[in-house]
Amino acid sequence: MKPFYFGKSSMLFSVMAMALIYSLTGCGNNTHNQQQEGTVDTAGALVDITALTKIADTTLTDKKISVLVQDSLTSKNETIYIQVTDQDGNPATDAQLDYNVVMDMGMMSHGGPYYPLVNLGNGLYKAEVVFIMANMKDMGKGWVLNTILNKTDSLSFLLPVSEAKYARTIPVGTKDDGRVFVSLLLPNEVKTGSQPIDFTLHRMEHEVFPPLDNYTVEIEPFMPDMGHGSPDNKAAVGKSNGRYSGIVNFTMKGPWTIKVNLFKKGEKVSQEELVFPVEVK
Repeated sequence: MKPFYFGKSSMLFSVMAMALIYSLTGCGNNTHNQQQEGTVDTAGALVDITALTKIADTTLTDKKISVLVQDSLTSKNETIYIQVTDQDGNPATDAQLDYNVVMDMGMMSHGGPYYPLVNLGNGLYKAEVVFIMANMKDMGKGWVLNTILNKTDSLSFLLPVSEAKYARTIPVGTKDDGRVFVSLLLPNEVKTGSQPIDFTLHRMEHEVFPPLDNYTVEIEPFMPDMGHGSPDNKAAVGKSNGRYSGIVNFTMKGPWTIKVNLFKKGEKVSQEELVFPVEVK
């Protein structure tokens, strides 16, 4: 996949605040999957680059920039890796990198929630992005990753974002913060038993989607086929920067749902109950 190259510029890309469409049939940009050899051992974390899929790359005069993902990108909270090397494939340890994401729908565009870039060392960077919708067929370029290298080179990469199999990011109206995007950080399939359950919360504020703190995410796992829930669940409480963590208990295998409501100062503030499907194996 060839990126869009905008030449020398230190300006960030502006984002237009537009009305968002939430129930969509996703269509990703077709991209040939490739793999990047090598591993990166960082302080406290091991990232096996050979297990990642390269979805885009480009070469500058003295640098090569690659965009890698764990599998594929869907409409949920996702992790993207950006690797910067020299022309011989050696890590570029002196690179300065910044980024943002934009959904280009042709006649209009909007942003989405994303966290600051994390420098993992050895030329590898981690970006955490919440794709609040999938790409749409015949409507603009879709999701675009904009990067700025060393404050001078501006590069854009098309991202193939398809519809998630199970809903993992759902918008909901709230009493005080308007529309809030609730992301469940749980795989489609999990094992039985008690386990951590994590969420991120972001509110929609014009061109940006800041993380939202000071909430409690109440959860209620339920097994529709059997007509029962489970004991020993704990609401997800704030860990700062829009992150929440709790405990969920799946007592048997089969299809479950997790019913979610947002509370603030002991009062329910979400305008409707959210439902996340989960397959327990």
